[in-house]
Amino acid sequence: MRNLQSLYGQRFQSYFLDIQKYMQFIISGHIAIVLLFVIGAAGYSYSEWLKTPPEGFPVFLVAASLLMLVVVPNRPALLLKQADHYYLLPMESKLLFYLKPALRWSVTIVVIRALVVTVVLLPLLTRVGELETSMLLALGGVVVAASYWNVHTKFHVLWGRPDALLLDFFVRALLLFGIFYFLLVGNLVLFIACLGLAGGYFLATKKMAMTPFPFDRMIDFEQQRMQRFYQFANYFTEVPHVRSKVSRRAWADGILTKKDLHSFLITRSFIRKDELFYMWIRLALLVIVFPFLSFSYVVAGLMVVFTFAIAIQTYQGLLFNQLFRMDMLYPQPHLTRSQAVSRFVRIVSYSPLAISLLVALSQHPPIFWGLGALAAVVSVEWYLLRKKKQP
Repeated sequence: MRNLQSLYGQRFQSYFLDIQKYMQFIISGHIAIVLLFVIGAAGYSYSEWLKTPPEGFPVFLVAASLLMLVVVPNRPALLLKQADHYYLLPMESKLLFYLKPALRWSVTIVVIRALVVTVVLLPLLTRVGELETSMLLALGGVVVAASYWNVHTKFHVLWGRPDALLLDFFVRALLLFGIFYFLLVGNLVLFIACLGLAGGYFLATKKMAMTPFPFDRMIDFEQQRMQRFYQFANYFTEVPHVRSKVSRRAWADGILTKKDLHSFLITRSFIRKDELFYMWIRLALLVIVFPFLSFSYVVAGLMVVFTFAIAIQTYQGLLFNQLFRMDMLYPQPHLTRSQAVSRFVRIVSYSPLAISLLVALSQHPPIFWGLGALAAVVSVEWYLLRKKKQP
């Protein structure tokens, strides 16, 4: 028993150090400064909006939806490894001594996230929703209980019914939304009904987990969970746990020309490299969608952050990697490739920015999107200039 408890403690320490190692690259100096600027601008815009909120604003609907979206997607961090199928199998009857601290940690993370969102929502709930202090305290207790319920229910379904994961997601989402919403609006009858349904669903999923522990399936789920983090960290630094994936992209054959060798190979490499291409699609869509937000300060800051993120990730992904590239076979100077990469980075960075500016023309005052676009261009050019001077 003590061996199983100490095993999870050792793995948690190793897991924490691994996460911390990559977080220092994700939240580096310049990114931290930009994030502070964006958070400050968002906080200021939020406080200004609260002074004159629109009439009929669905405050309880928004609050319940946000809390539900924060709590539902989480899955337990079991920290299982491939060898556990053989190492822990003889101790399967005592496996709960390993799983209990794992679930406790998973619940703690969800509780922290949900409470942070609850604290952010407090001014909205008190000023616009006019909730009393007793109701806010009740909401905090419900958030903690809902986090515990969500993690354990998800764990039970992962254990006993992996074929019902999608159905389980929608059931938990509906139940949590109902619990939060009916509590906030003060409908105690429907609130208690949702609690009863949640309790019944919890007991039903717990019975599903009475089968032998599925080591292979749980290990695969854990590896998928960690792989998502490594793929995210790979946007900021080289992660040995992530292998590059390449896709054919036959649709690009007719739109690429071979007049400029480096430009052709760089563009082809960018389109075919899955993590780089999909990263650009996600960030570009965010840059285009941000102007639809109502907070001008936040929109300007996000335009700068994500345009700069596109530039830095594209530049590093194309120029600094250890993969074999076809242009290595051609006797052309490295400077030519660096210049071609810089040109391409400008294209993929400024294209979504230009579309974003067209959207912002009718949504925000010119001073905000103008300064945001100027700051985005300056940050990208500064980065490319600094890289050009480096040997």
